[in-house]
Amino acid sequence: MSLDSKNKQSPWPKPRLKAPDRRSQILAAALEVFAEQGFHGTPTRELARRAGVSEALVFQHFPTKEDLIRAIIEHVGFEERIQFMESHLAQLPPRQALKAIAEHLLTNLRERPDLFRVVFFGIMETPHLAREFYQKFLSRLLALETRLFERAFAERAGGLPAARVDPAVVARSFHGSLIFYNLAGAIVRVEPLPSDPRATAEAIVNIYLPEVEK
Repeated sequence: MSLDSKNKQSPWPKPRLKAPDRRSQILAAALEVFAEQGFHGTPTRELARRAGVSEALVFQHFPTKEDLIRAIIEHVGFEERIQFMESHLAQLPPRQALKAIAEHLLTNLRERPDLFRVVFFGIMETPHLAREFYQKFLSRLLALETRLFERAFAERAGGLPAARVDPAVVARSFHGSLIFYNLAGAIVRVEPLPSDPRATAEAIVNIYLPEVEK
């Protein structure tokens, strides 16, 4: 059963939803316009127009565009999602945990490609935000994936380390497979978004950890 199955309530943390107010109104407009025009390619006046507020009010809530992208990242709930993975998925069998990570990311990509575009544009167009995002979120996810591959390789080798296999390299290759769908599907939009995240996640995990026949 998928952790994101429609037949039961998902245990994944939800994006933070605030009561309608000027701040959330501006954030919603920022998600829309940044996804279309990029982070630095969007004039503040265009953002204000989309939000139906004055530029002065935009600056009152978000003095800089960096403040806006940080607020969007907080709204999406990356910290809560990473904490959930670290505390819950780390306890699962490695193959099951890796499938859950892949399916979760691909499901969210299919449902909200605009969020992926906004975060990508925001961090890629601002190098220090990219470093901060890597240190706070991506490095922790890669560390978790590395530990899962370490366990999987050890279990399949009967408790002995697998020869000439670096779990850190495998983890980055695994995550790179997921990033491909982000870049090609959501950012460049030359490939279709995954229509069946569960099947795609299964196929990706099978490349690195083929299911063992019993």
